[in-house]
Amino acid sequence: MPSHYTVLNNEALLHISGPDSLKFLQGQTTCDTNKVSPEQATVGAYCTPKGRVVCDFILCQIAGDHFALRLRRDVLETSAVTFGKYIIFSKAELNQNETNWKIYGCWGSEAKQTLYSALGTEEWAKDAAGLSYSSHCGDGFTIVQVDEAGTQFECYIDTQSRAELASQLERALSASDENHWESLQIEQGIG
Repeated sequence: MPSHYTVLNNEALLHISGPDSLKFLQGQTTCDTNKVSPEQATVGAYCTPKGRVVCDFILCQIAGDHFALRLRRDVLETSAVTFGKYIIFSKAELNQNETNWKIYGCWGSEAKQTLYSALGTEEWAKDAAGLSYSSHCGDGFTIVQVDEAGTQFECYIDTQSRAELASQLERALSASDENHWESLQIEQGIG
């Protein structure tokens, strides 16, 4: 099966940075932020006091005290406003306007090796086998494996500082459309 990529235009990143980022998110979300590291992302949600979901997300580390919530683009602004009400009490800040980050969905039997070779992370690819939400962050990019089989990945690239990485990824994988990615996610039971 050939390996493919698509730009995930329906998804967005809500960036949070500062020394209290994970502490803030631990108190506001459903996930255990202590599990988040350069090697591990996690899934979670932000809910109202009545239990209604404001947003669900993948939380990953971008670099140092810089994290990102990958969530649906149509709830980005609402989520930022909701988090913004409480973040003022923390040594952390939100940024929803980092438009230079591009989100890719990559999949296929050769996607892992192709993706990691293009981004120079072959060693991590061996260590991440069979782990959902294992991740790897490098200078201007983060990769998150979203399935246990190791055939589906999300890749977040800062196209302003690392435009060559986006080009390498697009050359190494065959272009497809976002609907195909979403169908694969549904088949895997990924919400």
